[in-house]
Amino acid sequence: MKKQSGFTLIELLLVLAIIGIISAIAIPALLGQRERAKAKSTQANIAAISKEVVRVNDTLKDQGTMISASALVTSVLALSNYTLPNAKNPYNGGQVAFATSGTTTGQVVVSGGTTVDVGGLSYQSVTVTGYYTVGGTAASLSKVVGLD
Repeated sequence: MKKQSGFTLIELLLVLAIIGIISAIAIPALLGQRERAKAKSTQANIAAISKEVVRVNDTLKDQGTMISASALVTSVLALSNYTLPNAKNPYNGGQVAFATSGTTTGQVVVSGGTTVDVGGLSYQSVTVTGYYTVGGTAASLSKVVGLD
């Protein structure tokens, strides 16, 4: 008689139980990673456009050109890096990531105007606000870039 080899039913059940336990731990942790990645992407967009506003403002100042904060916003948002298809909303790839108004999740709103500081001085500034979700709750982050 030939000796049969293979796995017993208990061995197979044990392996399935281990896979089930690992899945129960890993899947919820991985599901939260996507939301955190989208929020981090929106926060990175806030930082990127804030730096671009400073760069464009400094370049124009070096050339001897002074423009208003709202004109600066218009010129920055016209750059190809900040329009579709180059810049997509991390929550919905068909929507723009940067705009001058709105509160869409994943969108960064850039607006120019005047800001009054705590000392009562007013100056031209650009406000950059990003909208995202954390743990299913809507959140936002704002940055004010003062222009001199």
